[in-house]
Amino acid sequence: MEWMDLLKSLIFWGPGAVLALAMIWALYKLADKHFGAFIVAQQSQANSMEGLKISIQAFVSTDNGEHREMMVLLKYIAQHQQGLEEMRTEHAEMMSKEGACRRP
Repeated sequence: MEWMDLLKSLIFWGPGAVLALAMIWALYKLADKHFGAFIVAQQSQANSMEGLKISIQAFVSTDNGEHREMMVLLKYIAQHQQGLEEMRTEHAEMMSKEGACRRP
């Protein structure tokens, strides 16, 4: 009885419905065959992007560590340079006082 009802519905909708069903079935078969490979390729690309993410994170953390090292060294150099400037100023003042004392 089901087949008879289906056949009556198909006759009612006409040949357009039969063609539409045939096209849907064909697209389903094509999608099943070709999109499986597409999905596998997409998964492979996602895995490689995950590897790229890990590599970039490692590079950035290494770069940040090197940047911190450089900042510490620059602060160290600046402190020593400031100390040398203070010593030079003191020495210049001392020399000028000695020169003033020696001149009659």
